[in-house]
Amino acid sequence: MSKHAQGNTHVGAETSARMWAAQRLTRVAEQFPHVDPPDMDLAGLSPADTALALAIYRTSIQRWFTLQTVIERFLSKQARRLEPAMQAVLTSGAAQLLLMDRLPAYAVVDESVELTRKLVRPNAAGMANAVLRQIVRLVSASKRIDAWTPAPANIPLPGGSALQLPEALLPPIDTLDKHLVAATSMPLRLVRDWIERWGIDQTTQLCLHSIENPPTTLAVERDFDSLSHKDLCLPHKAAGFVQWIGPADALAQFASGHPDRRVQDVASSLAVESTRGQQPGTILDYCAGMGTKTRQLAQLHPSARIDATDTHPGRRQTLRAATANLPNVRVVEPDQLGNERYGLVLLDVPCSNTGVLARRPEARYRYSQQALGELVQLQRQIIDQAANWTTPGGLLLYSTCSVEPPENTKQTLRRLKQGGQLLTEHQQLPNGTSDSYTDGSYHALIRV
Repeated sequence: MSKHAQGNTHVGAETSARMWAAQRLTRVAEQFPHVDPPDMDLAGLSPADTALALAIYRTSIQRWFTLQTVIERFLSKQARRLEPAMQAVLTSGAAQLLLMDRLPAYAVVDESVELTRKLVRPNAAGMANAVLRQIVRLVSASKRIDAWTPAPANIPLPGGSALQLPEALLPPIDTLDKHLVAATSMPLRLVRDWIERWGIDQTTQLCLHSIENPPTTLAVERDFDSLSHKDLCLPHKAAGFVQWIGPADALAQFASGHPDRRVQDVASSLAVESTRGQQPGTILDYCAGMGTKTRQLAQLHPSARIDATDTHPGRRQTLRAATANLPNVRVVEPDQLGNERYGLVLLDVPCSNTGVLARRPEARYRYSQQALGELVQLQRQIIDQAANWTTPGGLLLYSTCSVEPPENTKQTLRRLKQGGQLLTEHQQLPNGTSDSYTDGSYHALIRV
């Protein structure tokens, strides 16, 4: 079977969660650092295996550099020099042994060795067995410490704790940029850019936040009673939000019939919230995506007529489904906008996602100065187009989930040089855990 076929094999009833993850991680190793979200064909897996498969995949992607650093302690070459399928098996195995609690080590090793026979070749099983058993030895001699501090033997964990290994595997802390790369699996270019911009302490906090396990956060109605739904959700420190702890298949029913309830991080809500008190008669949500902010606009401005669109046909289809029960929302094709002008134009533009790396872990590996420059140019084009859609004296709301000034404050300054009044500007850095967790975001509200 070819590597390409492995990555796209339909998951049958006999296929394990570990096989599913290893197949998709093989594709990651082939394409790295251009990591795309995996195909989500989980047919044939039980709910428990589905959860395990996704957890293995996510953990492996989120800590790719960390895991390869550990693996290389027991290799004679760099991990990236291995065959992609071998990288996948060793990385996913190391992820389970080091970072995922309550998985029996013998089962992880045995199944990983069997995966090596199937996905790589039979005579490679010995290498997998030897490397993973060395990692088992490391973990057995390690201890959990409550608070992470930079040290070559300390692997940071979500929530601020750490796994203290019996030997130093990470780079020394006198080269803190390279230490953070290995400890938190962040690209060196991004770490150095952040250190230059934010300083060491803030950069360290941003890197640590990128390895958090983000909760599913929901916006709810203002008078929502969390105690009445304590089996499904817990309060969030931000008013009007809760953390979902119920079954994934119960979420849709929980939100059904309640237009105020939607999956949305607190930081994501801030852009549209900045228009509270404004009274636009017409609204255009141009980069509407899956419709989260469209729904928020409809809830906040019920008397406004809202047109929403996205350049991606698949997202437009999802957008239609998400807004089907909202009478004041119309989903339009991008080329149908014509010469109509709107009192409020929302531009939630494509960006580097550096404010949401915990939620979109694969985005960190795509970061580069070239990629950032291309995004900045695309954002400029979209902002310039918006001039044709905004009424004189109307509002332009620019939004990203980035923490990079070239995508945020510099874009706003460029627009203001063309005329207009800045009403609101806010940069939210990602921070917190559990009931205080928020992503990062940026928005600027401009009267043009």
